Amino acid sequence: MESVADSPPIVDSFETIYRSQVAAVFGYAAARLGREAAEDITAEVFHAAVQRIRSGADVSPAWLMTVTRNKVIDHWRRAEREQRWLRLVHSVKEAPDPAHEVAAGEIRRDIVAALDQLSSKHRLLLLLHYVDGLSAREIAQNSDMTLTAVESALARARRSFRSRYQSGEGKT
Repeated sequence: MESVADSPPIVDSFETIYRSQVAAVFGYAAARLGREAAEDITAEVFHAAVQRIRSGADVSPAWLMTVTRNKVIDHWRRAEREQRWLRLVHSVKEAPDPAHEVAAGEIRRDIVAALDQLSSKHRLLLLLHYVDGLSAREIAQNSDMTLTAVESALARARRSFRSRYQSGEGKT
């Protein structure tokens, strides 16, 4: 069995850096991630240190803290990706009823057909308001119309659309 005095320089180098820096690496990670994740991060950091020492490169405290910071950031990114995935999975509902999808498609076609029957001004106002989500005030600010004129034109556009849609003028 080898004694510490007979250990290779790589082991000595690693042991020195480990003993002097483990508390700083662990403390940095624990402050940001908690104890359990910090233990994993600390192990990853010192694994990277062993690989670097084996390649013949120096491992400084600054290098260790940079690796630690990067590993913490990677941990946060992984956690965020997992959360996005979980939100996506939970937001997916049961497959829609095919009959419902057909009906929805027909309704969309009827809406588009009724919009096509409107004047370009009324169609534009309805699209800006209901599709783009602009308020009457925002439409007025971005056009040459007053707020009152926009509100009146929107009311006329709604009435015109409603009558065309309900009467089936636009229906296919």
